[in-house]
Amino acid sequence: MSLKIHLGAFDQGIEGWINTDVTPNMWIAKVPFAPLLLYKLKFIPERSFQLHQNKAFHNLHYLDLTKKLPYADHSVDVFFSSHVIEHLSSREVANLVQELYRCLVPGGLCRIVVPDLEKIISLYDRQDPSAFITAIYEASTRGKEDIRGNHHTAFTGPSLEKLFRSKGFSQVRTLAYQVGQCPDIDRLDNHPEESLYFEAIK
Repeated sequence: MSLKIHLGAFDQGIEGWINTDVTPNMWIAKVPFAPLLLYKLKFIPERSFQLHQNKAFHNLHYLDLTKKLPYADHSVDVFFSSHVIEHLSSREVANLVQELYRCLVPGGLCRIVVPDLEKIISLYDRQDPSAFITAIYEASTRGKEDIRGNHHTAFTGPSLEKLFRSKGFSQVRTLAYQVGQCPDIDRLDNHPEESLYFEAIK
């Protein structure tokens, strides 16, 4: 049986994968009536409450991508992440890629989806740079005291290829929406208008 790990799944987990995240919602989901109470007290927004109603967080597993991954060497067949690694620092991303390589079986695959930096750059207007600033930092998602949702790194196809090759991956390529070897790609790929799609094979 193949081991497929979905990194940063949030509410997009799918059957057949180990869906992981760090969202507090997974702990809230374990306490009966907690989502309703927190919604009534205005601690969580209506969208989060509706996701709880739909049991979106019930099958999530906690996984901190800034730490060593809890998988044995050569044990994982596929890793997938979408709009996750740009929330890490450059050093954290480099460490994570090394961990992905360690955990993958020989011939194992990693598919990474990130905001496309070149598309973001095309938004730049020196007369009104607000669209560019919002896109590159994802600043519109920032809460009052929380910058975890902001972007801390950005990527192009060549920069991802260089990074993954430097960590030992033998085959790297930039692809298109729902194009590639990743299983369940039709259910996993999202954000087609703004994303860069990338696969690497150990």
